[in-house]
Amino acid sequence: MSKQSKYVLRQGHSGELVEAVQERLGLRVDGVFGSRTKEAVKSFQISKNLKGDGIVGPMTWKKLGLSPYELEADTDITTGATWIEQYPLPDGEYVKQETAKKWIFIHHTAGRHNPYKVIDQWGRDQRGRIGTHYVIGGLPASGADETKYDGRILQAFRDEYWGYHLGKTKSAAMHRGSISIELCSAGRLTKKDGKYYTWYNAEVHPSQVCTLNHLYKGQKYFHKYSDKQIESLKALLILLSDKHGIDLQIGVVNELKKLGGGVAPYGVARPNPQNLTQAFNFNDPACSGKVMGLLTHGQVRVDKDDVQPQEELINMLLTLN
Repeated sequence: MSKQSKYVLRQGHSGELVEAVQERLGLRVDGVFGSRTKEAVKSFQISKNLKGDGIVGPMTWKKLGLSPYELEADTDITTGATWIEQYPLPDGEYVKQETAKKWIFIHHTAGRHNPYKVIDQWGRDQRGRIGTHYVIGGLPASGADETKYDGRILQAFRDEYWGYHLGKTKSAAMHRGSISIELCSAGRLTKKDGKYYTWYNAEVHPSQVCTLNHLYKGQKYFHKYSDKQIESLKALLILLSDKHGIDLQIGVVNELKKLGGGVAPYGVARPNPQNLTQAFNFNDPACSGKVMGLLTHGQVRVDKDDVQPQEELINMLLTLN
C-alpha cells in the first residue's frame, strides 16, 4: 500500500487540517474525514467547477481559500521547504494555468552544471513555453573544483502551472498534469582514444563518468549524477508526493521492483543489473498517459535517454515509500 499524503485529504484522514476544512465548509468540527465531510467536499467542488471526487488536493485547497502549509507553518525559517530557491522564468515562458498534477517526470539537461543558466536559457530562447518546474544543479563534467551549484534546487514556476517538457508523446495531458524536474548533466558521452567527450565535444574528467554494466538505449557512458543531486532529488520527490498525492511507487519504481530490484548494500554487487536497466526503457502505456506516478523522460520517448539507470539513482528510487 502506498504512503498516504498528509496534505491531500480524503475519507479516513483525521486531525487539524480536516478541522480547518470542516470549519470552512460550515460543518460540525470533529477532525474526522468521514462520509459527511466527503459529501460536503464533493458538493463544494462541483459548485466551483472542479471534479467532484471528495478529495481535498491542491486545487480544492485553493478554492477553499486555505493552504495546508500556511496552516501548519510558523515564523521559524527552519520549517518548510526553504532549501528550494525561487528563480522564476519570465511571464509568458510557461503556461499560467492551474491544473491538478498526476505525474512527476525526471529529466536531465544534456548541458552544463549551472542551474541558473539553464533557466536563463529557457527565458531567452524562441521555442515558446518550454521548461521544467525544478532544476537541480550538479558538478562540472570537466572535473573542475566547482561545487557551489551541486545539489542546489531552483524552482522556475509554481507547481500549479505547467510548461511543455516532454516533446511528442501519445498523451498531451501529461504536459498539463505533471511536475517536471531537470538534473543538470551533460548526458550521454562518447569515448575516443581513452578519453570521454560530451555531445558538444568538451572533454570529461574520468571522475565524472558513469559507466553502465549494460547498454541503455545504445549508450554505455554518461555524465555521472552527483551524490548531492541524488539526495536533493529524493527530498524533492518526497515533498512533491506529499503535496500532490502522487504515488511514487507507480512508474519507474514499480518497474524496478517487478524486475527484482532491491537496495544493494554498500560494496555488494547487485544481481541481474541488466534487468534493472530495462526498467528505464520506453513504455508504451506510460507514453499513452496510462501510468500515473513517477516516470523518466526515456520511459515515454523512444529517442530519449534521460535519465540514465545509474546505480546510485536506482538505489535511491528503491528507498522511496
